[in-house]
Amino acid sequence: MSAGRVRIKLSSVVSDLLGASGLRILRALAAGETEPKQLVALGDDRLKCTEEQLVDALTGSSQPMHREMLALQLERLQLIDTQIAKLNNLIAQAMKPHQEAVMRLAEVPGLGVDSAQQIIAEVGVEASTFSSAAELTSWVGTCPGKDESAEQNHSSRSAKGNKYLRRVLNQAAHAAVK
Repeated sequence: MSAGRVRIKLSSVVSDLLGASGLRILRALAAGETEPKQLVALGDDRLKCTEEQLVDALTGSSQPMHREMLALQLERLQLIDTQIAKLNNLIAQAMKPHQEAVMRLAEVPGLGVDSAQQIIAEVGVEASTFSSAAELTSWVGTCPGKDESAEQNHSSRSAKGNKYLRRVLNQAAHAAVK
């Protein structure tokens, strides 16, 4: 075995490496635990792999430098999670005056509170800037372009529109279908 390789293949058997089981195992690895059986015990019963597969994936050799690098990455992940929580709190405070509109919009199939907040942030609470639904969909870029010449209609590409809102609406449409 090469001294520079850890040879731990946790991501090959754990689908959500940053889920509860994955994080418990990664934290134990960063803390210096190297015994595969001890690491396997940190995995949840809901993992979709056998105990033997998990033992095989966790069998390797980590050096102190590897553990320190893993610990630094886990610290960075914790910082990002903390910052995301603070940002979500700020967004919730900013949307508090529009809470009723957010909740009504979140009831639409495929939408949730986050997507409702994004839609309101982009369009406004009442969408009064747009005279019609057609104007709104044109602004978002979700309707086909109009290319008419000599009274013949030639369909063309959709306008570029608001890419952020278009992304939210596309995700909502996919979620509603499922």
